[in-house]
Amino acid sequence: MNDNTLISFRDVSYRYESDTDTPLPLALKNINIDIKKGEFVAILGHNGSGKSTIAKLSNAIIMPESGKVYIKGMDTVDEKLEYDIRQTVGVVFQNPDNQIVATIVEEDVAFGPENLGIEPKEIRKRVDDALKSVGMYDYRFHQPHKLSGGQKQRVAIAGIMAMQTECIVLDEPTAMLDPKGREEVMTAMQRLNKELGITVVLITHYMDEAVKADRVIVMDSGEVVLDGTPREVFSQPDIIEHAGLELPESAKLANELRKNGVELPEGILTPEEFIEAFKFCVSGGNEK
Repeated sequence: MNDNTLISFRDVSYRYESDTDTPLPLALKNINIDIKKGEFVAILGHNGSGKSTIAKLSNAIIMPESGKVYIKGMDTVDEKLEYDIRQTVGVVFQNPDNQIVATIVEEDVAFGPENLGIEPKEIRKRVDDALKSVGMYDYRFHQPHKLSGGQKQRVAIAGIMAMQTECIVLDEPTAMLDPKGREEVMTAMQRLNKELGITVVLITHYMDEAVKADRVIVMDSGEVVLDGTPREVFSQPDIIEHAGLELPESAKLANELRKNGVELPEGILTPEEFIEAFKFCVSGGNEK
């Protein structure tokens, strides 16, 4: 594990407790994953693939059954390091209503730093900076329950940011949002990663969100089946399909057209790439 590694899973397995005498199958099976500082990583998988278990293990919410999880070299099973681990990796879950604890936006964002014993003056600065970073500063005096789903999720992200975590793990943060809310959260995440250098781990089942990441990890039945750039991963449709997933819409459409004789190039992922390739194709290669 080099100095640039933020999260490291080493031969990690995990099994949830069963309500019966019959043990549940392993949620994770001897997985090995390294996530570097500054990366934007998307983790894909169908329900039960193990992707949400990775989020909980990354923040010491649960401990591995076997193997090790290290956060900046800190072993998550060491209770003395729990504070430092949770200051390094923050987790945002699917339903923002479950994470909002105050009646005013800025008070909610201040909750985490207050629990860490941060000085009031520093909390004020952190809250303002975090709300500005996710585009919610103008809503600081609003009541959270009156916000849209996307706005609530951005407030939840700001709450983690105010704790000054180096990494934010988002466990299906857009699953309950409409397209506008999804776009709001994705824009905030990309900005935090590219402009502020925060490591982002996005757990999602939306292929079009994964396309925007630097790296995509595909989970299936508790195992890593693909790990690479979006273009590398989505160029293997058979493995994607076997994992119970689909290609991004633009890639899927391009594949269907190719099957019907339209000479489109391989590797199309985004609507923009599809439009350019299609225009070039129908113009007979004479598009300028």
